Amino acid sequence: MVSCFSQFHVVKMNKTWTEAQKHCREKFTDLATTEYQEEMVAVNATLNGTAGNFWIGLRQKPGENNKSWIWSDGSKFSYSDWNTGEPNNPVGDNCVHLYSQYGYRWNDAGCNWTNPFVCYEEIPLTLIKQKKTWREALRYCREKHVDLVSVHTEDIQHQVEFVTTDASTANVWMGLRHTCTLSFWFWVSGESICYQNWAPGNGTEEEDCSGGERTGAVQSGSKQWVSLSETQKLNFICSTISEEHEAS
Repeated sequence: MVSCFSQFHVVKMNKTWTEAQKHCREKFTDLATTEYQEEMVAVNATLNGTAGNFWIGLRQKPGENNKSWIWSDGSKFSYSDWNTGEPNNPVGDNCVHLYSQYGYRWNDAGCNWTNPFVCYEEIPLTLIKQKKTWREALRYCREKHVDLVSVHTEDIQHQVEFVTTDASTANVWMGLRHTCTLSFWFWVSGESICYQNWAPGNGTEEEDCSGGERTGAVQSGSKQWVSLSETQKLNFICSTISEEHEAS
């Protein structure tokens, strides 16, 4: 089973829909898209009862007598969560915001209104909820995606923390490996180990190599890193976008 994620962010600045779209595209990925009920539930959880009206990425298609809708990021419009009696504006330049007083259900409004808004950020990681040894996980990620995840920055650590909330094992494999011959840890993708997030008693002392090479996992609870035998069978995280693609 593969779980893919978008993370939602509430921006508490009043902007028109077009201004909000520009901000989301510059700082995140785009204005929030909710193609499924599960995504709408995630948006509601992110808003967490915050009062107000919040733009999402849905806009009426331009053109006379056009009552169809399109998502800002080009996603197919199929799922909807209109409030009772909505949409009810005449055909024109209408966008969709969430009404907190109606449980964040949808309402159409003029796109030139100013509201806070919800952005989404694509998480370039995939949690694989299968149980594999570290070597099996590495092979799977390289065959089907890019690689086992390298957590070489705090930002990637935050993404890992987000995706591991759905893990079915207490620890989750990363692309972190120890060499007993040279006595150091390294990321198999080649990144340097500058950022670290070891749990107490892990990774900072000499490793016991009597059982073979050690490999790194992230705890699904504390989100800290632990040193484990590569033969354990765990969920794992694959990177789905290469460093070169992210930089381009």
